[in-house]
Amino acid sequence: LARPWAVPGTPGLEHRIGGLEKADGHGNISYEPANHDLMVRTRQAKVDRITDTIPALEVDDSDGDAQLLVLGWGSTYGPIGAACRRLRQQGHSVAQAHLRHLNPFPSNLGEVLRRYEKVVVPEMNLGQLALLLRAKYLIDAVGYNQVRGQPFTASELEDVLLTTVKEMHS
Repeated sequence: LARPWAVPGTPGLEHRIGGLEKADGHGNISYEPANHDLMVRTRQAKVDRITDTIPALEVDDSDGDAQLLVLGWGSTYGPIGAACRRLRQQGHSVAQAHLRHLNPFPSNLGEVLRRYEKVVVPEMNLGQLALLLRAKYLIDAVGYNQVRGQPFTASELEDVLLTTVKEMHS
């Protein structure tokens, strides 16, 4: 999908940079709707092909029979891991996964999400990842969100997840 490199100074192969849409083939500025559609789809295809280089999402589901998946990204890794370990020590089967790539998502993410009855997504924001998961995979991702400028604590997440586990079994 990438165009050939234009060696600087080669006649007829000048680079054109800027924020306006360029025409496919020659690079002149284009306001044509069909060209814009083609170029947007071309750029999206480039992003989509990155999925081929992203490792599959790994899930820590030691028993293989968990019904609850706790999915995190970024700074939530430590507190989620500690909370899930504590719940497992109490005899609860809880799976954990951590996203390292958000756009595009790992190619197996949809399959992973559909394996679980409930998916909880702790986020240090207003729940943007949970919204993306709901939109893209049509799953009921439940967000646990805070925007206090402080990280989650393991005990805080443990309490939230324990409540979720109990609700699932009642």
